[in-house]
Amino acid sequence: MNIFFDINLRVAEAYPMPPLSDRQHDAFDNPAKMACRTGNLRVLREAAFLLWEDGDRKRLRCDWCELMGETGLLTLDLLEGEGALAPGGFVGIDLDSARIDGFRQRRPDLKWVAGNLYERLDAPELANVGILNLDEYGEVGNHSAQVDFPLIRGLVKRGLDNFGEFALFWNQDLDSVVRRRQGCGQTLCRHAEMVCDALKACLPRRELTSEMLLPKGSEQAIDSGFVGVLGAFEIYRGSIRGHRMANLRVILR
Repeated sequence: MNIFFDINLRVAEAYPMPPLSDRQHDAFDNPAKMACRTGNLRVLREAAFLLWEDGDRKRLRCDWCELMGETGLLTLDLLEGEGALAPGGFVGIDLDSARIDGFRQRRPDLKWVAGNLYERLDAPELANVGILNLDEYGEVGNHSAQVDFPLIRGLVKRGLDNFGEFALFWNQDLDSVVRRRQGCGQTLCRHAEMVCDALKACLPRRELTSEMLLPKGSEQAIDSGFVGVLGAFEIYRGSIRGHRMANLRVILR
C-alpha cells in the first residue's frame, strides 16, 4: 500500500457552513488546528514504517520540513515534546527572512531556509527531508498551486530514494472557493486529481488515483458542510465562523 487513509479519526457530525466566514480572521492557533497537528504525527506512527529509526517508531531518521508562518513553532514543540525528531532533524522555511533569522538565533541547532519553498527545493538544508508539511492557507484548487505543486516531485523522489518512504501533509482552505462561485466538493475532487497527476511520476510501479485520495461521490457531503475524514483528507473547522480546511495526509512508498 502506498497511501494511508486516516480511517481511525472519529468522524464529526456535519453541519452547515456559516454564511459570513472570513478566512482572513481564522487562526492557526486553536484546539482544532492543534488536533490536526497531532493527527499528522499519529498518522506517521500508524502508517509509516521506513521513516523511523526502528520498529518502535519513536524517533524519526529523516528530517521534517515545515512551512513556518507565525505558528510553525507549535509543530516543533509537539515533535520535540513527543521525542520524535532526529537530532537536528527539523527544517523550517518561511518567506519572511527576518522571521527565519529570529528562528535561527533562537534555535541554531536546527535548519532554516528563507524564501519560497518551490524556489528553494535544491537548498542543502532539504537534502534529508522525508516529511513535508505544506501547512498553508492557500485555496484548494487555486491556479498557483496547480503550477507550483508539481515542482515538489524532485523533493519527494529524493526522499523515496533515501528512505523508501515519503510523507506529505498538505493543508488548504476548502470553503474559500465559494467566493468564486465554485462548489467545494467538485473543487476538492479536482484538487485530488492534481495531486495524483503530480505524484504519479514518483511512483512508476504503483497505482495512484484520485479515488484513492477522495472516495467517489463525496461531493454532496462536502457541499453540505461535512466535517470529518473522507479518504486521505481530514476536513476540519478551526473556529465556529472559520472556514473548513482540507488536510491531505499521504504516505508514499
